[in-house]
Amino acid sequence: MGKMKIDRLKDQRKYTDKYALIDAKGIALLLRDGHRIRERTYYAGDYAGVDILTDLNTAMQRAALTPRQAETIALVYGLDITLDAAGTRLGITKQAVKHAVTTATEKIAIVFRQWNLSEREPESAARKEGEALGA
Repeated sequence: MGKMKIDRLKDQRKYTDKYALIDAKGIALLLRDGHRIRERTYYAGDYAGVDILTDLNTAMQRAALTPRQAETIALVYGLDITLDAAGTRLGITKQAVKHAVTTATEKIAIVFRQWNLSEREPESAARKEGEALGA
């Protein structure tokens, strides 16, 4: 019988290819599509979606967002209201809301970049160890 290859990381790659989680734009896209991803996880059993949303939630907690930044993210992406409406609700200008959202997405992207670097470090450390042993 022939061999069959199964791509177990296909669904996970679907998200990493679509959302560049190392920059603010990729984070903003992921936040924007969060509702759609949650829906797919619930109705279609999209476990890769669960993973990426869990990672996003953890990154947001570790990003040390100010209360204002967290609130603007919740309003703009969680409740899907406009920057103007969020500003009115918070008593600040549209530009202040945009600045808070941009700063928050940049902080979240920094956390993802740190995670990517820490995932690569053990590999390079193992390579250096192998080189030191003459392998």
